[in-house]
Amino acid sequence: MANIQVNIPDTLRYQLEYISQNEGISVEQYIVYALTRQIMLTPLIHKVPEQDVAYQHHDFTERIRRLGKASSDESEKILEERESAIPEPVLKPEVISRLKQRISNAKLSAAYEGHH
Repeated sequence: MANIQVNIPDTLRYQLEYISQNEGISVEQYIVYALTRQIMLTPLIHKVPEQDVAYQHHDFTERIRRLGKASSDESEKILEERESAIPEPVLKPEVISRLKQRISNAKLSAAYEGHH
Protein backbone atom coordinates (compact mmCIF):
# COMPACT_ATOMS: atom_id res chain seq x y z
CA MET A 1 0.00 0.00 0.00
CA ALA A 2 1.08 3.54 -0.68
CA ASN A 3 0.87 6.41 1.77
CA ILE A 4 -0.69 9.70 0.73
CA GLN A 5 -0.66 12.83 2.84
CA VAL A 6 -3.54 15.21 2.19
CA ASN A 7 -4.45 18.49 3.85
CA ILE A 8 -8.19 18.67 4.52
CA PRO A 9 -10.37 21.22 6.30
CA ASP A 10 -10.84 20.64 10.02
CA THR A 11 -14.60 20.30 9.58
CA LEU A 12 -14.10 17.44 7.12
CA ARG A 13 -11.61 15.78 9.47
CA TYR A 14 -14.14 16.02 12.33
CA GLN A 15 -16.86 14.49 10.17
CA LEU A 16 -14.56 11.64 9.09
CA GLU A 17 -13.58 10.97 12.70
CA TYR A 18 -17.22 11.01 13.82
CA ILE A 19 -18.42 8.67 11.07
CA SER A 20 -15.51 6.26 11.40
CA GLN A 21 -15.95 6.12 15.17
CA ASN A 22 -19.66 5.28 14.73
CA GLU A 23 -18.69 2.58 12.21
CA GLY A 24 -16.12 1.18 14.63
CA ILE A 25 -13.20 1.55 12.22
CA SER A 26 -10.18 3.81 11.93
CA VAL A 27 -10.33 7.09 10.02
CA GLU A 28 -7.86 5.65 7.50
CA GLN A 29 -10.07 2.60 6.88
CA TYR A 30 -13.12 4.81 6.43
CA ILE A 31 -11.30 7.10 3.98
CA VAL A 32 -10.17 4.08 1.93
CA TYR A 33 -13.75 2.76 1.97
CA ALA A 34 -15.22 6.14 0.96
CA LEU A 35 -12.70 6.64 -1.84
CA THR A 36 -13.22 3.10 -3.13
CA ARG A 37 -16.98 3.58 -3.12
CA GLN A 38 -16.67 6.89 -4.96
CA ILE A 39 -14.37 5.40 -7.60
CA MET A 40 -16.74 2.47 -8.18
CA LEU A 41 -19.69 4.83 -8.64
CA THR A 42 -17.81 7.12 -11.02
CA PRO A 43 -17.96 5.98 -14.63
CA LEU A 44 -14.64 5.82 -16.39
CA ILE A 45 -14.40 8.49 -19.02
CA HIS A 46 -11.94 8.12 -21.84
CA LYS A 47 -11.18 10.93 -24.24
CA VAL A 48 -11.81 9.81 -27.79
CA PRO A 49 -9.22 11.12 -30.25
CA GLU A 50 -10.52 13.78 -32.67
CA GLN A 51 -9.65 11.54 -35.62
CA ASP A 52 -11.92 8.79 -34.25
CA VAL A 53 -14.72 11.29 -33.65
CA ALA A 54 -14.41 12.56 -37.22
CA TYR A 55 -14.47 9.00 -38.57
CA GLN A 56 -17.53 8.08 -36.51
CA HIS A 57 -19.33 11.23 -37.62
CA HIS A 58 -18.52 10.56 -41.28
CA ASP A 59 -19.54 6.90 -40.94
CA PHE A 60 -22.82 7.84 -39.23
CA THR A 61 -23.62 10.50 -41.82
CA GLU A 62 -22.89 8.06 -44.64
CA ARG A 63 -25.13 5.39 -43.11
CA ILE A 64 -27.97 7.88 -42.70
CA ARG A 65 -27.55 8.98 -46.32
CA ARG A 66 -27.66 5.37 -47.55
CA LEU A 67 -30.72 4.52 -45.46
CA GLY A 68 -32.67 7.48 -46.77
CA LYS A 69 -35.59 9.13 -45.11
CA ALA A 70 -38.45 7.03 -43.77
CA SER A 71 -41.96 7.96 -44.83
CA SER A 72 -44.49 9.05 -42.23
CA ASP A 73 -46.24 5.68 -42.58
CA GLU A 74 -42.98 3.78 -42.03
CA SER A 75 -42.14 5.91 -39.01
CA GLU A 76 -45.61 5.42 -37.55
CA LYS A 77 -45.40 1.64 -38.06
CA ILE A 78 -42.02 1.47 -36.31
CA LEU A 79 -43.32 3.54 -33.39
CA GLU A 80 -46.42 1.34 -33.05
CA GLU A 81 -44.32 -1.85 -33.00
CA ARG A 82 -41.92 -0.66 -30.33
CA GLU A 83 -42.03 -2.08 -26.85
CA SER A 84 -43.71 0.21 -24.36
CA ALA A 85 -41.89 0.99 -21.16
CA ILE A 86 -42.95 2.04 -17.71
CA PRO A 87 -42.08 5.72 -17.17
CA GLU A 88 -39.30 6.49 -14.73
CA PRO A 89 -40.58 7.12 -11.20
CA VAL A 90 -39.15 10.67 -11.18
CA LEU A 91 -41.43 11.67 -14.08
CA LYS A 92 -44.54 13.30 -12.72
CA PRO A 93 -47.90 12.35 -14.29
CA GLU A 94 -48.41 15.91 -15.56
CA VAL A 95 -45.06 15.79 -17.41
CA ILE A 96 -46.02 12.47 -19.04
CA SER A 97 -49.43 13.90 -19.95
CA ARG A 98 -47.86 17.02 -21.52
CA LEU A 99 -45.42 14.89 -23.50
CA LYS A 100 -48.21 12.66 -24.82
CA GLN A 101 -50.16 15.78 -25.80
CA ARG A 102 -47.15 17.20 -27.67
CA ILE A 103 -46.73 13.90 -29.55
CA SER A 104 -50.41 13.90 -30.44
CA ASN A 105 -50.22 17.53 -31.61
CA ALA A 106 -47.15 16.76 -33.73
CA LYS A 107 -48.96 13.83 -35.37
CA LEU A 108 -51.98 16.01 -36.15
CA SER A 109 -49.77 18.77 -37.51
CA ALA A 110 -47.84 16.31 -39.70
CA ALA A 111 -51.09 14.82 -40.99
CA TYR A 112 -52.45 18.27 -41.76
CA GLU A 113 -49.24 19.31 -43.55
CA GLY A 114 -49.31 16.09 -45.56
CA HIS A 115 -52.76 16.85 -46.94
CA HIS A 116 -52.06 20.49 -47.87
